[in-house]
Amino acid sequence: MARMERELARLQEGITSIQDSYGQDHLQLTVIKGYLAKLLGNARIVRYLMQHRPEFLTEFQAITEMTSAPPTELE
Repeated sequence: MARMERELARLQEGITSIQDSYGQDHLQLTVIKGYLAKLLGNARIVRYLMQHRPEFLTEFQAITEMTSAPPTELE
């Protein structure tokens, strides 16, 4: 029983930590997504990525096309 209580306390601390950083993390991801969308709006940058870093272009496009976000409330 004591082991389960310690494990539960550790899980609750982890959840609290995630909740504390969620807002800042979400804001940063939103800014990054907007920045990548702006970069990919520049034909010269897209052409460069296609020629030199096609794997980056694929990942950047996937990020900018994301429409779903994680749930706003952690349970």
